[in-house]
Amino acid sequence: MADTTRPTCVSCGAALSGSARFCHACGAKQETSQRSFPPVLIGLVTLAVVMVVAVVAYSVGRSSQPAAATQPAPVGGAGGAAPDISNLSPREQADRLFNIVMSAHEQGDAARMNQFAPMAVQAYGLLGALDPDAHYHVGLMSAVSGNQDEARARADSIEAAVPNHLLALMLRSSVAQMQGDQAQALALQRKFLDVYDAQMATQRREYLDHQAGIEGFKQQAEQSVRGGPGS
Repeated sequence: MADTTRPTCVSCGAALSGSARFCHACGAKQETSQRSFPPVLIGLVTLAVVMVVAVVAYSVGRSSQPAAATQPAPVGGAGGAAPDISNLSPREQADRLFNIVMSAHEQGDAARMNQFAPMAVQAYGLLGALDPDAHYHVGLMSAVSGNQDEARARADSIEAAVPNHLLALMLRSSVAQMQGDQAQALALQRKFLDVYDAQMATQRREYLDHQAGIEGFKQQAEQSVRGGPGS
């Protein structure tokens, strides 16, 4: 019998662990109301099952392959073998690696995160021109990996294409928080709230894909602005 007590993704309905803040299936950030601890802007997302579930899912996938099927070579480090993503499109491969990186970050598995982050960034780099959603994924991975300059550069790329893009503002606010610049983070949260209605009215696909994360950030921003100076 399925365990109906397990939480599910607020965006796609995939089963999650009790502590997951990112969905392994769609990458959406989960609502903070489902968690027993304060929201953390570093993750943003911004949505993952525990790594043991990912490993089990991968093992099941491998067991269903014919014995002669080509499997990816093991990747060095504590993370073990890379998942077989050869049947996915290049963008799907990049997004799958992004989910692995964010899941590892969620679980505090620095070794696995550092193992797959370069692979994920390279996968996005092979796509050519990136859309705002892909820039956001690369920026977010850069932010959680400590490369804040790259994260800001990705936010610049997003806003060069779409001024006041909500994901760019979320990314900039995350970087400001990491650097301890609370005044800048608050200013970005205020701007996010100012442009939220107009931006969401555009119904951009990436807004729909990251709706749970955007709504979670909006709630955090409203709380911060209410409690911030000049509110």
